[in-house]
Amino acid sequence: MTFLRAWILGLTGASILAALAGQLTPEGPVKKVTGLVCGVMLAGVMLSPLVRADREILSDALSDYRQTAEELTADVEARENRLIRTFIQEQCRAYILDEAQLLGITDLSCTVRVKWRDESWVPYEVSLITDASAEERRRLGDYLDGELGIPEERQHWNEK
Repeated sequence: MTFLRAWILGLTGASILAALAGQLTPEGPVKKVTGLVCGVMLAGVMLSPLVRADREILSDALSDYRQTAEELTADVEARENRLIRTFIQEQCRAYILDEAQLLGITDLSCTVRVKWRDESWVPYEVSLITDASAEERRRLGDYLDGELGIPEERQHWNEK
């Protein structure tokens, strides 16, 4: 707090001195030089905390800043990854429901689980609940295996 008080008093004093010098200096090139000198003096007073700052404190502050930035970046990446995973699951689910509709299966609910493979989320497993006939299930199961790469052993069928 003492440091802040001293800085504000120095800034105030330099401002008053610059204002007086500007008022007392006659018009012409001398006034321009005085203005330049006063501007440099005010900039020096304003930046004086940086000159006097302890390098260790600045280093610690910069280190804390970097750590916080890394944590925030990791958090954003994790959220983005969850969002993408959820989006892929929902798109696959909608795709399966649309295909089931085309095959004549009107009463179907399903959940899709995805897995990280080859730098992206891919459909891995599906749980289906329906009253569809065995033939309709077989056709949809073949479609899931051929189009989405979900083999029969990862297709879990249940009756409604």
